[in-house]
Amino acid sequence: MKILKTGHMAFFCLVLIICSATPVFAGIEVADIYPLTDDFSSDYHYPAWSPDGKQITYMNDQAIWIMDADGSDPHIIYDGMKWDGDPCFSADGKEIYFASESRKPYSSTYINLFKMDVDGSNITQLTDGADRRSPSISPDGSMLAYRSNIAGNYDVWVMDITNKSHRQLTFTSEDEGKPSWSPDGSEVIYSFKGNLWLTDVELDTSWQLTHGTSNDVDPFFLPSGEMIVFISDRGGETNLWLIDTEDDERQLLTDDRKVEFSPVVSPYGKKIVFGAKANETFDLWMLEMTNPEGIDEVSGIDVEDTNVDVTGNEDVALTSENNQNMDEGAGGLLGKVNDNLALFAGGLVLGIILFLVARLIFRKM
Repeated sequence: MKILKTGHMAFFCLVLIICSATPVFAGIEVADIYPLTDDFSSDYHYPAWSPDGKQITYMNDQAIWIMDADGSDPHIIYDGMKWDGDPCFSADGKEIYFASESRKPYSSTYINLFKMDVDGSNITQLTDGADRRSPSISPDGSMLAYRSNIAGNYDVWVMDITNKSHRQLTFTSEDEGKPSWSPDGSEVIYSFKGNLWLTDVELDTSWQLTHGTSNDVDPFFLPSGEMIVFISDRGGETNLWLIDTEDDERQLLTDDRKVEFSPVVSPYGKKIVFGAKANETFDLWMLEMTNPEGIDEVSGIDVEDTNVDVTGNEDVALTSENNQNMDEGAGGLLGKVNDNLALFAGGLVLGIILFLVARLIFRKM
């Protein structure tokens, strides 16, 4: 009986050490999923939350709409009688940035960035020329990230709201996906060649977040900055996934046969609005989840007044220096993953040593 207990003790020590050295993903439980829109004659795209979590703006039939967060009171706020889309709220919730199709006499059609008040008034054009779309405002309201093909293909750019200057962040030969900001405003996340990438806005350094043959797109941070929701076809179906930025662990949020896209997380981290094609048209859906970040309800928030009037000609500066470090093995999250792997390996070695010591004691007995 003593021999059996010694063997069990060694095995228990091994399991305990390995588990303590292995990163554990803080799972999020999906509480409910339901449609916000159900109009078989329309297509809904590009949802975005207001900073207070009370409203959602979106594109419907190539016009900009807004509704309450529960799907009630949907109404149009702007229709330029052409393609209008990619809406997002300003950081103070007073304005909406969006992209709209433009055309100059004797020139081709292109897409520019605009802003307007939330009621559709006071429309101001922000850019002019080559395509610029997919605007995303920084948390402090000072910078606007977007995609532009001014350099030949769609790269990620940032615009300073105050001085109207533009700076190129990515310099690849293929298109980047739509950008979004980290909660602290230091990084921009986007997709590139089926994987997720992060770029430090100040340091101009980039690193790869996901690896593999699946198509990972449409990333969006949860408010804590510790998790990212994204769309992936890993497993054969297109679904919503979470990735933990600390240990690279992943969690499947949806598991169905709908075509899903463009997830955006509420300011308090408990809800995700996303697009899905469940029938013949595209609708907006809501996913509610238990929240490990401990934020329980939507209430008033203190935001800075960033209602800056941006007019006049823009100052577009094309930089020729390729400051992207697009190699696998770059810093950032990958370094954190390597640290966790090293911790796991150390724990495994220690567990094996304890197991061998226990076996030696067993033989002597």
